[in-house]
Amino acid sequence: MNFRFRLSSSAWIFVLFAACGYLLWTGCVRARHAQYVTGLARDELMVDAASPTGFSGGMRSLMVPAGNERSCRWIIQTQLMLAHDDWRIRHVDYDNAPYGHEVNAASPFRWWLGGIAWLDHETSGRPIGFSVERAALYGGPLLHLLLLVGGTIFVAWRFGPLAAAFFAPGLAAIFPLAAEYVPGLPDDNGLAQLCALGSVLLLMAGVSSLATSPSGPVSAGLRPTGAGYRWFFSAGVAGAAGLWINVSVQAPILAGLALGGLMAAWVGRGQSVLEGLAPAWRAWATGGALASLGAYLIEYFPAHLGSWQLRAVHPLYGLAWLGGGEVLFQLTAWIRNEPRRRNPSGLVLAFLGLAALAALPVFMWKTRQAGFLAVDLFSSRLSKLPGSPVAASLWAWLLHDGISAAIGILFLPLLIVPPAVALLWSNRWTSPGFRVMLIIALGPVLVALGFACRELSWWNGLDGMLLVLLVVVTAALGERARPRYVRWAWAATVGLIVAVGGSQLMPRFGETKGPLNESEVRSLVERDLAHWLSRQVGPEGAVVLAPLELTTSLYYYGGLRGLATLDEENHDGLIGAVRLVSATTAEEALELAHRRGITHIVIPSWDRQLDEDARLGLGQVEGSLIGRLHQWALPPWLRPIPYQLPSITGFEGQSVAVLEVVDEQDDAVALSQLAEYFIEMGQIDHAVAVGRLLRRFPSDPGALAALFEVELAAQDEVASAQTLESLLARLDRKADRNMPWDRRVSLALALAHARRIDAARAQVRRCLEGIDEAKLRFLSTGSLYRLLVLGKAFGLPIADEHLRAIALRLLPVDLRAHFQQ
Repeated sequence: MNFRFRLSSSAWIFVLFAACGYLLWTGCVRARHAQYVTGLARDELMVDAASPTGFSGGMRSLMVPAGNERSCRWIIQTQLMLAHDDWRIRHVDYDNAPYGHEVNAASPFRWWLGGIAWLDHETSGRPIGFSVERAALYGGPLLHLLLLVGGTIFVAWRFGPLAAAFFAPGLAAIFPLAAEYVPGLPDDNGLAQLCALGSVLLLMAGVSSLATSPSGPVSAGLRPTGAGYRWFFSAGVAGAAGLWINVSVQAPILAGLALGGLMAAWVGRGQSVLEGLAPAWRAWATGGALASLGAYLIEYFPAHLGSWQLRAVHPLYGLAWLGGGEVLFQLTAWIRNEPRRRNPSGLVLAFLGLAALAALPVFMWKTRQAGFLAVDLFSSRLSKLPGSPVAASLWAWLLHDGISAAIGILFLPLLIVPPAVALLWSNRWTSPGFRVMLIIALGPVLVALGFACRELSWWNGLDGMLLVLLVVVTAALGERARPRYVRWAWAATVGLIVAVGGSQLMPRFGETKGPLNESEVRSLVERDLAHWLSRQVGPEGAVVLAPLELTTSLYYYGGLRGLATLDEENHDGLIGAVRLVSATTAEEALELAHRRGITHIVIPSWDRQLDEDARLGLGQVEGSLIGRLHQWALPPWLRPIPYQLPSITGFEGQSVAVLEVVDEQDDAVALSQLAEYFIEMGQIDHAVAVGRLLRRFPSDPGALAALFEVELAAQDEVASAQTLESLLARLDRKADRNMPWDRRVSLALALAHARRIDAARAQVRRCLEGIDEAKLRFLSTGSLYRLLVLGKAFGLPIADEHLRAIALRLLPVDLRAHFQQ
């Protein structure tokens, strides 16, 4: 373009290099910080190339702050895709156990992560599953870099070097759009924003190509040219790719372009400026409809055709798009008062187009599907950065926090709109062609602004549309001579937006090994819990009932299966969890647990989601299963397993209760296990209370052993001596003949504690003679450690090397070292 407000033809390249340098610097700092956090408090995982994750037991290591469900989901599904040698994932079973659920999320983002992982695998020799974690760390920044380089080159080609020089830093630093590409938090939303931005830029290029004149490419009007229609067709294809990836992001942008087209027709009515634009909408809709149908077939053909799920790409979207293009064409002709468009065939086409367009909302209404209007839990978060605001809507955020600096920063990019409006109404300074471009570009901005007021996450999409408007405004300002103050005011406005946005995107930590935020601390704890539980249950795995976000962490880090998660496609799992935690009787709860294959219930002190589930199902916590568990009124089919949280600054005073579903036990065994649990957890008062109940079983050696340990922990020497005497008397009568194996271990530990060495050695020998893997995993960490210590002291090691390795693997690293010297 021959703009009079010129920039050196090569200067934009230096601006692009500077923007790329900024992205590389911030991305590398955040990636190194993510790797630093990942390496904290981590037990070394065993590499297993045959595992989908690259680690034994299906465990994972890469830290995902706060168990970000979407990022965890993309990593897991990509690993499954590569492990199963399948290029599509249509069903998963890591949640909604035991049934799993269908997956409608599009494949392209999995292909992106999988492609990077394959390159890492081929160049490094790492297991492909572990390479996916590497891809998750760098996939987002690489996508952002490609968008920056490709988009800037395209803008320089089609809109001039000045527009490219403004576009590059804007795309690199505009907030919150640039925060979509954070290392270690892969998400398809960044790819969807790329397609949305590309589809509008291509359409603007089409409008520019339709504007031809001897004096300049845009200055006169819009004339039909084959190149212009090809650009519109390409814009439709790009929009279809966006629909394929995320209909909730792309569909409103398409509606905004249609709105912009109608506004352009109204403002330019009676002028020849729209002569070539009206039929171009048909090319746009045809390209979009054909490409969206192709995307649907690629995603679902042949086994999954016929799905009526409108949260993903569907032929109805293509049909509505085709109809909308025809309606837009006919309305533009009608607004222009073109008599030749009022013939019967035109009316028939208009009616068919309107029917096709109406098919989508009618179907959504009849089937009660929100489709692209659906709102999920992640739409309430502004960005992926730590401490990002979370609110149901912009109004809810304003009511909660009031007018603040954060609100001002969020609204700052809207400063691009007033100059666009001023140029739009300036006949002297803006040619008809550029006014059409400005009007059409404002359409998606208005629609995106409406959605941004409804959902905070939509400010990313609004930023993308404002960047397109920035390109058009800059190109329009360069078309004709302007007063110098206009140029500098525009440059200062863009510079302010870039500077403030860049300051928000700067890493909050001065060094790679910076302080941890709350979500990182919580993720460290949940990863340790997941790894511990995964080792505890072994290859059989576990099905866990836990709060939504913790369930995500358990199946991501530990390779376990869960019930309820934040996945919008896991509605059945949420219903199952609500029914189970709100059960009013132990029998009902056990039946529901068996139906779902639940093996463990995990109740963290830092997440009360299970209480909310009980209120949702029963109306209150009191009287529900979770209410009784809070009071430690355990049914006889639940066994508490002691687990000590890692010592991490910022998480002091928290705890987690891990309960295993077992065969129904008698009262003596259940109370003995509960007393020993409280002792190992350091809750002596609770142990003493249970000890009083154990006195009801004076003839049970397992109960006497547990009672003896309680009295020793409470430093009650008189009572412990009496209990020991009763225990020895029962042993003299051979009362331990049919003791359960784990109760015999407790008996051996109690005798050793009482310094009855011969009796303890005999019991340890009997324990080791009957040992197997299942029995090893049944023991608590403390009991297993003490048993191994006694075996070492008595010269009675575990004879089977495989079992000995398993026993050591079940111990924490610091305790394991005592047996590896």
